[in-house]
Amino acid sequence: MTSSGFTFVADEPHNGALGDGPTPTEYLLMALASCTAQTLRQYVDYKYDTAGDITVEIEYHEPEQEGAERYLRRRITLSEEPDPDDLKVMHEIADRSPVTLLIQFAWSVRTEFIGPR
Repeated sequence: MTSSGFTFVADEPHNGALGDGPTPTEYLLMALASCTAQTLRQYVDYKYDTAGDITVEIEYHEPEQEGAERYLRRRITLSEEPDPDDLKVMHEIADRSPVTLLIQFAWSVRTEFIGPR
């Protein structure tokens, strides 16, 4: 695959061996994680002189019961403890990041912030 002059490989594992690149689903999850981190980074760089690290992990939740909701769990870890009011704004910003808005048509995205590590 190519985009904007960059080349990427997508593959699926075969016979127990890893593929030659991330799966298409992994690319989707990486897109959500990186978009969330970049959107939050823009906010914290504007708001603070230094705001520490932002780590975003995405987990796909496959329901065990028929009819239960599928969703993506997004865990955002900040290395600095923000003010509670700023954390609320950051949650709203994460929920409005471009890739979040795009994929919410298909899945529910549930966001939680984790305290500094």
